[in-house]
Amino acid sequence: MLDPAVRSGEEPAPTSCAVALRGLGVSFGDVRVLDRVDLEVARGEVVGVLGRRGAGASTVLAAVAGLLAPTAGTVRVFGHDPAARPQVAHRLVSVLPERSGPFPRLTVEESLELWASLHAQPRPVADVLALAGLGAVAARRGGDLGTADAQRLLLAVTFVGGTPLVVLDEPPAGFVPPARAALAALVRDRAAAGGTVLLASRDAGQAADLCDRVAVLRRGRLAAVASPQQLVERYAPDGGAAVLVGDPAEASALSSAAPGATFQRGPAGTLVEVPGCDPGQLRSLLRGLASVLEVHHHEGTLADAVRRATADRRPREEEVA
Repeated sequence: MLDPAVRSGEEPAPTSCAVALRGLGVSFGDVRVLDRVDLEVARGEVVGVLGRRGAGASTVLAAVAGLLAPTAGTVRVFGHDPAARPQVAHRLVSVLPERSGPFPRLTVEESLELWASLHAQPRPVADVLALAGLGAVAARRGGDLGTADAQRLLLAVTFVGGTPLVVLDEPPAGFVPPARAALAALVRDRAAAGGTVLLASRDAGQAADLCDRVAVLRRGRLAAVASPQQLVERYAPDGGAAVLVGDPAEASALSSAAPGATFQRGPAGTLVEVPGCDPGQLRSLLRGLASVLEVHHHEGTLADAVRRATADRRPREEEVA
C-alpha cells in the first residue's frame, strides 16, 4: 500500500518562486562542477538551462530534483530543500531522466495509470494520452512501441503526475517530429495550468520555442539569464554562419579566429558554426582559405547566442545544437 505521506504530502509554500538557487556549488572530489549559481524560477515559468557539454546543466537539474545534495549554497523548491525532504520532493517534482525506457509488459494506458497512482493530484490519463498523441496506441504494450511512441510515452509518464514542477533532463537530441510535438503540447499545458518546467537540452531550437527564459552556463558558472530573443539580441545580433571546410587545418584556423565557433567533422568536410558575425566580418574571416566548400549566413539563433556567451579561447568540437 502506498505510504499516505507520499499521497497527501504538503502544499507548496505560499511563494511566487518555484525554484530558488543561492550560491549553488557542486563538487565531486576535486572537480568543481557548479560554482556559485544563483537562479530563481517563478511559478508558471518554462526555463531552459543550456551550455556546452559538461557545463553543469544536468547537475543543476539533479540538485533541483533532490537527486544530489549541493556541496555549497542552497536549493529551495517551493520553499523546501528537496534533498533533505525526499517525500516532499516526490510530491512536488516529476523528473524525466537522461536515460530511461518504457515498461515492456504494460500497455501505454496501464503505464500512465501506474504513474498517476503515485501522485495525489494526477492529470486525467485520457487528457495526457491526447496531449501526447498516444490515443491510437493506448492498448499497445511498451515493448512493442516504435521510437516515436516510446519517446512520447516517457514524456507522458513524466507529466501525468500533475506535479507543480516538471524537470526535463536532456530530452533526446534525436526526438522525431511526433515526440517533439508531444513535448511542446505537454509543456504548454502544464504551464497554462500554473505549473513550472525546468528544461536542460542540447537542442537550442527546441528551447527557443518552449522557454520563457534561458539560463546559460559556462564551465559551471552562470553566464547569462534572459529570454531567448534577448540572448540573441545580446550575443548574436549580426547573425551567424555555417561554413563547410575541406582542409582540417583551415577549419581549425577558422575556428580559432572566430570567438565562440564550434566545429563538427563529417565525411564531406568540417562544418564550422560561426556565431555573431555579419557578412562583412565573415568575408574577412574566410579571406585566404582555399578549401571552403559551402557558406550559409543566417539570422542569429539561440544556438549562436549560446556559442558566443560560452566562448572559449580555443575551438571546441560541436557541443551546442
